[in-house]
Amino acid sequence: MSQDDLTKAVQRLEELFGKPSQNTLGVSVFVSDSPIASEDLEAFAKSKYQHFVGDAWESIGPENWTAPWELQYHRPEGMCRDILKELEELEDPATSLAASQLTENHDDPQGAALGLQGVFDSPEIQEVSIYRIGDTEAITGVLVAGIWGTGNAIALVFLMD
Repeated sequence: MSQDDLTKAVQRLEELFGKPSQNTLGVSVFVSDSPIASEDLEAFAKSKYQHFVGDAWESIGPENWTAPWELQYHRPEGMCRDILKELEELEDPATSLAASQLTENHDDPQGAALGLQGVFDSPEIQEVSIYRIGDTEAITGVLVAGIWGTGNAIALVFLMD
């Protein structure tokens, strides 16, 4: 897969799941404007999580949004690429449920699965991290972040109640 193919796959993922928003609930895809270092992927992911939560970040309290934050899975460069299996095998029940809803509860389940695979299983993607997110109460979710060869990063943020 070339860089152009990955760009098209990212555009398709945005069509399937939505471009950046501050909806608090639902799903959005965020792409970095410029390259980031691999060690900054988590900070990038957290910043997009906060952006997605929007005004609820302050009204519910940052401490409530950051308390559930936990790395659930990390795929280093060179490991087998299978985002659907990686999401399916998450051990945290709430995160696993949220991850399953990315495809199962989508208007186009097969398209959603192919969209996730097109980006996160691309040979251009160097690493992937999956995080548990939520508000410590009724809202739970999953965040999938990746970085590719150019240093650009992507984060898919999904929250549900």
